[in-house]
Amino acid sequence: MLPDQETFLIRSVFGTALMATAQRGKLYRDGSTQAARDAFREALRKALESLAVQYKNEVSPDQHCASIETLSNSLSASHKDALKCGRFRIGSAQKALNVYLKFMWCLGRIKRPPHCPFDSRVLSLIPNCKKVKWTKLDCIVEYKRVAGEAEQLAKTKRLSLAEWELKNYQPTK
Repeated sequence: MLPDQETFLIRSVFGTALMATAQRGKLYRDGSTQAARDAFREALRKALESLAVQYKNEVSPDQHCASIETLSNSLSASHKDALKCGRFRIGSAQKALNVYLKFMWCLGRIKRPPHCPFDSRVLSLIPNCKKVKWTKLDCIVEYKRVAGEAEQLAKTKRLSLAEWELKNYQPTK
């Protein structure tokens, strides 16, 4: 693959992850400047690209949750001026990272990720999680509960969580 092709693919994966995160996630603070939003997006892109490297090997659910929490806290600290309530919430961080990893896995670039992107459609399929709003989620303990419930559901189908979500969440559905 040519370097320009590689760059195109990786940037396209990031664009999809960003759109999935920002579209419903009420990510940005009203009145934030375009420069502040651009700086946040660039920091998020670099963080996702950097994190994806560790997923070339198997990553445990606990390591994955730590990555989500670190992503949330580090971008919140450095980009308060761009973010709604000064926070890159856990729900937004998981959505960005999990969408990015899903695409990288489907492209064969990384091992199967331990979790899947949690959004309203996926949450509606998980017993005891139907009322969880991913756009408001900002507690890693609650995220772990949701992931645990989803993992139990996936196990009943003899699938990993990532495989279960892939089977149940197709763009044309």
